[in-house]
Amino acid sequence: MSIQSPAKCEIRGVIRYLVWKGKTPVEVYNEVKTAYGDKGMNRTSVFKWCREFKNGRTSVHDDQSDDIVEKIENALRDDRRLTVDELSAMFPQITRCLLHATITETLGYQKLSARWVPKQLTDQHKLNRVEAGQEFLRRYKLHGDEFLRSIVTGDETWVEKSFQPTWRADRRFHSYEEAQKWIDSWIASKDMSFFRRGIHVLPERWEKVISSDGQYFK
Repeated sequence: MSIQSPAKCEIRGVIRYLVWKGKTPVEVYNEVKTAYGDKGMNRTSVFKWCREFKNGRTSVHDDQSDDIVEKIENALRDDRRLTVDELSAMFPQITRCLLHATITETLGYQKLSARWVPKQLTDQHKLNRVEAGQEFLRRYKLHGDEFLRSIVTGDETWVEKSFQPTWRADRRFHSYEEAQKWIDSWIASKDMSFFRRGIHVLPERWEKVISSDGQYFK
């Protein structure tokens, strides 16, 4: 019985090992076919990888291209809840191993609460932060405290409400509703002076964002 549903990089790893053992391309192909059946890898591809490894190649993964990395990043931006299986179906031209490496290493994402989120700020994130800081400072210098008072009016905020927290450092929430209830309770426990102080230090933080080229800081 042949091995079912092997990853491409798994088969390539076997080929690399057999080449290292001194097997000929024909022998390698026969071994691969015995282990994985007709769906493992065709003869032409086996011979190609034999040649690659014999010529000194060490990686069993596909070569990354800027184009495929950009497409994967765009897909994650459109839907942070995509699974590796779904992404693999969207990009069948690369192996699951390389796909996962592209997401976690090249793009710097990690899985949190069923979403892919950046482990650190990307260059685009930093640029967005600098541009936002410059715009907010421009408005503050033009309108002064009047602009700060306009940041929060009733239930309106100057930041997009796209963030739906399902966890925090010292507590885990099991639903968005539970997290929202906790946040509402926390906000209700603070007096107006608490928020006023936070708003009035924003110009200083905007300047820090700009001077640090968009770096994250607490």
